[in-house]
This record gives sequence, C-alpha cells and structure tokens, in this order.
Amino acid sequence: MNERHDILGEALFSLGIVAVRGRDQNLSLTAASTLGTLERTGPRRLTELALNEGITQPSMTAVVSQLENLGLAERRADPGDLRVVLVAITRAGRHQLRTMRRAGASAFTTLIDKLNDQEVAAVSAALPALRHLLELAGDPSGSTPRAGMSRSTR
Repeated sequence: MNERHDILGEALFSLGIVAVRGRDQNLSLTAASTLGTLERTGPRRLTELALNEGITQPSMTAVVSQLENLGLAERRADPGDLRVVLVAITRAGRHQLRTMRRAGASAFTTLIDKLNDQEVAAVSAALPALRHLLELAGDPSGSTPRAGMSRSTR
C-alpha cells in the first residue's frame, strides 16, 4: 500500500474519532447507523439490517426495540408478504438524524474556522474526493455489509 494513502487514511480515521467523541451519546453507534441505513434504503427486514451492521439478528432486534421505544423506528408488515415484518424510520427518526448530522457538522465547522485561508481552500478542493469516498464506503442498496467494516473495527 502507498505510504501517502496510509497517511491519508490515518488522518481520516482520526477525524472520524473526533466526530464520534463529540456526538450525542443517547444512541449507540449501531443504532445511529441503522437509522441512517433505514433513511437511505427505506424499510428493511431485521435480518438485512443485522447483516448490514455486522451484528447478530438478536442484537439487531434489541437495537430496533430501542429505536422503536424512542419513537425513531417502527415495525410494519410487508405489503408483498404479510408474514414479513419490515423496520422503517419514523419522522422523529429522520429528525434525530438531521440533529445528529448538524451537531457533527458543527464540530467540524469549529475546527475549520481555525484553519488559514489556504488550508480551507485545500479542504474545499478535496470535497469531491471525500464525497466519492463516502459513496464507495456505503452500499446504496443496503443489502450487504460495508466493505472492511466489521464490528471490531467500528
């Protein structure tokens, strides 16, 4: 692997830690990630959510129950197969995600405000590549776990 890529990876990883440390602690990372998946992909089966998050189905059942109790997600019947239960994000869940994203963005905005103009321009120039990295990291269909993201590495 290219040494420059290692350095970039370490910097991005460290920024991720900054975001995690500054986040609202009311939801676990798995619960927050599950809400994001539901927002991105629409209603999903519990088994699909567990696979996507890299956790067991019983663990995902507990996560979904927590989200349900908080009013952030709901279980509903699959119109195509009434034996199947789907999990869907609620309006309150979407609001919670927006609030969490704003808080995370605010933490980075505070840091960016400390950069000089040249550094801000460099970060701005990297934005298309950073957005592409986000696309590469996520599976738009939500049907498979994120590459390289096992529970032990998150």
